[in-house]
Amino acid sequence: MLSLAVAGCSSDSSQGTVHGTVTLDGTPLASGLIRFVPTDGQSATSDATIAHGEFTATVPVGEKRVSISAPKVVGKRKAYATPDSPTVDVVEELLPERYNLRSELSITVEAGTQDAEFPLTSGN
Repeated sequence: MLSLAVAGCSSDSSQGTVHGTVTLDGTPLASGLIRFVPTDGQSATSDATIAHGEFTATVPVGEKRVSISAPKVVGKRKAYATPDSPTVDVVEELLPERYNLRSELSITVEAGTQDAEFPLTSGN
């Protein structure tokens, strides 16, 4: 489900640049957040914004668990129980838990630049 291609070199061997795409059921994910969490707990977690299905992140090298989140607004509610209360968005996660809370995604980040594709599906 994950394809990688190494395509360059960097002078900092402790970091890699991951550029990639995220699709949901074949369509680019409109917006979201991708997080690279070290599996060994020895390096920092890195985040990047997903826009129009694309992201670029600078990530410490090594094995990472990948978590992808895409909140969507499903309604509005009053912030307080008063007649003049402002409204706030009601937000739900668009993606199944297997891509975020219980992520099954992973990547090995190498020094330099690499590409990654995350073709997600909304079904079980």
